Amino acid sequence: MTPMQHSNVDAKKDTLSTTNHMLKVTAKRILRNDDLVLFMKAAKIAFEVWTDQASDLIFPLLPEIIVSPDPVVIDIGANMGQFASRVARRFPAGRIYSFEPIRTNGVGLRRVLRWLRVSNVEIFEEAVCDTTGTERIHIPNFHGYQDGTLAVLERSKRAFSNVTYHVVTVRTSTLDAFVTAQEVGRLDFLKVDTEGAEERVVRGGMQAISTLLPTLYMEVTPDQAWMQVLYDIGYLPFYTDGVKLHSPRPGEWQNDLLLVHRSKTDPMAKLIER
Repeated sequence: MTPMQHSNVDAKKDTLSTTNHMLKVTAKRILRNDDLVLFMKAAKIAFEVWTDQASDLIFPLLPEIIVSPDPVVIDIGANMGQFASRVARRFPAGRIYSFEPIRTNGVGLRRVLRWLRVSNVEIFEEAVCDTTGTERIHIPNFHGYQDGTLAVLERSKRAFSNVTYHVVTVRTSTLDAFVTAQEVGRLDFLKVDTEGAEERVVRGGMQAISTLLPTLYMEVTPDQAWMQVLYDIGYLPFYTDGVKLHSPRPGEWQNDLLLVHRSKTDPMAKLIER
């Protein structure tokens, strides 16, 4: 789900919010047609990608972060292709694997890719976590608007007081299982936006991560205890202002964290503040 700066948890009220909340709810009430709302959302995303409207500070830096002209990229939590479509257009010789378990998001994702004439993205309609099988996924309902952007797997779900949930069962797999099955021998960039299930994605992909050493981009904070498994194998955390990369400063917080293995920092040395 990207853009990755889309969700917000109010710790004091223990509520969940989403960008353009009133616009989404109002559109649903006026149009009274889920398919039309979905169509309009996909059209908005396609237009923003076509006109090069960057929705994330990382996008202008990707050519210097992803050095290869034909990168292999995995997008976990693809939503409607906000990330995958931009990367696919920027690296037409690359290969992008997009994972999106919510059916309506998958419909929107395919529309966006078709409208943009993107052909180097392969879609997998399953959730990536630490188990292979099935699991229930919870889709928040904001006054009638089901926001698939914020859908979360049951074992990773937090309870919020201001939303109800629509629950469906989805297929699950692991990053390690996918890399093995697809014989992925190179992985340049791994984006993970799974609304709280990031730890489970990493846990189910440590063999691939430790072997292929992809650059990671995740909706996490650098001080989470489970992140130590990545630091222990040589990963370094960075935030960005859209121009440079810098190590997280005391008290600093951003929605998204870039993790680069120390063996891969030289090609992007000009981006890193010293």
